[in-house]
Amino acid sequence: MRLNRANPQPFYHYFNNTWTPIRTSTDITKPPNPSNLHLTHSKNINRIRLTTWNIDFQTPLGRERMAAALEYLSHQHSTQPDDETPSIIFLQEMVESDLQLIQESGWIQEKFFITDTSSDHWRGHYGTTTMIDKQLVVRGVFRVPYSNSRMERDGLFVDVDVGPFGAESVCILRLCNTHLESLVSHPPRRPVQLRLASSFMHGSGPGLGPKDEGVYTPPTPHAAILAGDLNAFAPEDRSAPEECGLRDAFLALDGREGTEESFTWGQQVPEWMRERFGCSRMDKILYCGGVEAMSLRRIGDGVTVKVTSNQSESEDEDFSVDEVWVTDHLGLQGEFEILSSSC
Repeated sequence: MRLNRANPQPFYHYFNNTWTPIRTSTDITKPPNPSNLHLTHSKNINRIRLTTWNIDFQTPLGRERMAAALEYLSHQHSTQPDDETPSIIFLQEMVESDLQLIQESGWIQEKFFITDTSSDHWRGHYGTTTMIDKQLVVRGVFRVPYSNSRMERDGLFVDVDVGPFGAESVCILRLCNTHLESLVSHPPRRPVQLRLASSFMHGSGPGLGPKDEGVYTPPTPHAAILAGDLNAFAPEDRSAPEECGLRDAFLALDGREGTEESFTWGQQVPEWMRERFGCSRMDKILYCGGVEAMSLRRIGDGVTVKVTSNQSESEDEDFSVDEVWVTDHLGLQGEFEILSSSC
């Protein structure tokens, strides 16, 4: 795995009761039974829906919390007024058991490609994973590990073709799922990580040197969207997106910094933690190129899982039922229009 460079990886399609690795959507254009696939390669894509959510991996009851999160996401995607709009789901702080639950979920098997079935493409024991609507034509998936990360963070990129059907050249919408460095660091690490990710959003990444022979160079995209837990709580985090030539969907849609409706972290943490750190807008959706933010909302507010426990050693005592937040973050869901004039 090369740091600060694009490292291609497969993604996975559920077929014949198994998750099969593929490199592009064209690998499955001639399946034995086409009726099993939601392939609409002849359909022009002019709008997408993107959901991002960090599911805390350090809190106990991880499997129960992830199951509840997936049930919530399933409901969110089954009640959309327009299910013709393709969906992409970004998840951060995944562990192996989370990936297993994703693979076992029927609604995901039916409607989505997934980028990971194991931790093989992560640098550590937790990481990011993305689910891509089967309506979308995936041209490639790659990861960019951040060389300055002490926490083994990276950007997970998915290229989808949003150009007109039958066009001679592709029109790439690049989607980046990322979890930037946590905590305070000197010098700051997150702006450097965001700048590296943005170089793949505006073009093909940083310039290559003599030692980079054979390194994969992704095509320059028509548009790009980055989302995830950006851990944006320090002063430098406010200016970093603009310095990287990226637009902030929340601000573009007339949101205001420091307001209650801006916060995605702090509402669902213990009181002592909220008193110490306050609330912040850690999670963001940023974009550039031929795409425009149409709407943005928070998701996951108040989603809990019920936990039954016995308060006494006596079997005759009543069990108590507690509610535990699924995660400490609120998620975001945005809708974007793809501007196709230059495709």
